[in-house]
Amino acid sequence: MKNKKRMFCFLILPFLLGIAGCSIPRHYVQPDPTNPIKTIAVLPMVNHTNDIEGPERVREMFAAQLPERCYMFKPAQEVNQILKDELGITLGSQLDMTNPEELGKKLGVDGVVYGDLYDFNEKTTGVLNVRRVRAGFKLVDTKTGQTVWGRGQGVKSVTKMTKGDAGKVADIASGVGKIQDKGEKMDVGTYAGLTEWYELPEKEAYGQQHGIVGAFAAGLAEKAIKKVAGTFLERESQVAVDMITDTLTVGPGSERCGGPVAAVQPLIIPMPEILTPKMPEFSVPAYFEFGKRDFTAIMIMTSVMKSNNEKWAMDARIAKLGDKFRSDVDMAKALKAKGGEMPPGFGRNIFITRPDLKLDYIVYPEKKKYLELTVTEEEADKPKIEKRKIGSETIDGHPCDKYEIKITYKDGTVEDGLLWEAKDLDRFVIRAEMENKDAKSVVELKNVKLVSPPKSLFEIPQGFVKAASMMEIFMEQKPAAEE
Repeated sequence: MKNKKRMFCFLILPFLLGIAGCSIPRHYVQPDPTNPIKTIAVLPMVNHTNDIEGPERVREMFAAQLPERCYMFKPAQEVNQILKDELGITLGSQLDMTNPEELGKKLGVDGVVYGDLYDFNEKTTGVLNVRRVRAGFKLVDTKTGQTVWGRGQGVKSVTKMTKGDAGKVADIASGVGKIQDKGEKMDVGTYAGLTEWYELPEKEAYGQQHGIVGAFAAGLAEKAIKKVAGTFLERESQVAVDMITDTLTVGPGSERCGGPVAAVQPLIIPMPEILTPKMPEFSVPAYFEFGKRDFTAIMIMTSVMKSNNEKWAMDARIAKLGDKFRSDVDMAKALKAKGGEMPPGFGRNIFITRPDLKLDYIVYPEKKKYLELTVTEEEADKPKIEKRKIGSETIDGHPCDKYEIKITYKDGTVEDGLLWEAKDLDRFVIRAEMENKDAKSVVELKNVKLVSPPKSLFEIPQGFVKAASMMEIFMEQKPAAEE
């Protein structure tokens, strides 16, 4: 295809977060050779919240900071497997079935870190959206069973309406929330600082120019997207973990610890800078070639994140007519499988590429509207592709040549993998298995038919209205079909 060669980019809704920054002091420390605890296992956290994924995400963040505090740590996957196989433990709440000494022997570590997650939530009202993360960790010496360190911290961020009466209501609600925070009663015997809240700078609510409904809808949409992407409350969690680990006693040494002089460096805390909404797009992976024949097919995509084994699956109905290309994606189905939900009117997305017009279309059937994007071909953006034939196999009844492939993108990112070209389907790539530093992915083509699809599939449906921006579509309260 002559179309742009980009990797899959499924932007469910138009919210992308830019990164700005503020900083607090972060101490880079010298090793303490007298500390007997060299290796640590971070145990599953006890979950006091209603969020299933939160404890594991915060646990991973804490473990990732240990080398900077001069400790070596055992990978979470190994810890989980040993706990399950040797002790029958899969949850943090089950850790009282054993003791630190036994854990040290089973895991082969000098210390174990226990953790509790008390808050991991976002309250969205439109007028005032509040995000809270609060956790506590303690380090226990597995030789003595003694707690050698413990600390807790809460981090809160607020986005609120700032204009008119709604802004005044938001100010009052924010003040009431601060009083409630200060009035909390908790057991701080294990985790000093647990009742302390660090407040990130407030931000204006996105979409407030469309009123409370607009700000409320924008808040819900952003939350849904971050849930699926695995970045929900990431900023608040990272700041909380950073503040907690900055008080952790220093270990005897690691590959990222120490230096000629202990220095104080700034810790950059990511802050969201709301950008202009972006239009979603669907693109074919750089390694897929469809030849010159017209066709229809179903493309199935599955990815597994290496950091937490989280699985993401999606399928799309695709069609090609000459240089024209179309994909039909059910985002509601994909989100539902992840426990999320699309806002009304955004469940189904159709992406149409028209090189003859130098345009891309994004169609929202439930809204009866579409977006138009001018396309500029940029040869320099195409990745470098190297492939080598390594054999022949049959895939879904199709005789295929099997290739080893390496893709180097403009930004230096590298992907390696395998692909299969079907000899009886005009050398279509009907399967690819790719891997990079973040994930392993499998892309398959099913039900391939070498036929010319109807021309109408590549046109804007009659009666659909062109929208000036994504915001215009999003801020409609109801799908067109319901109006």
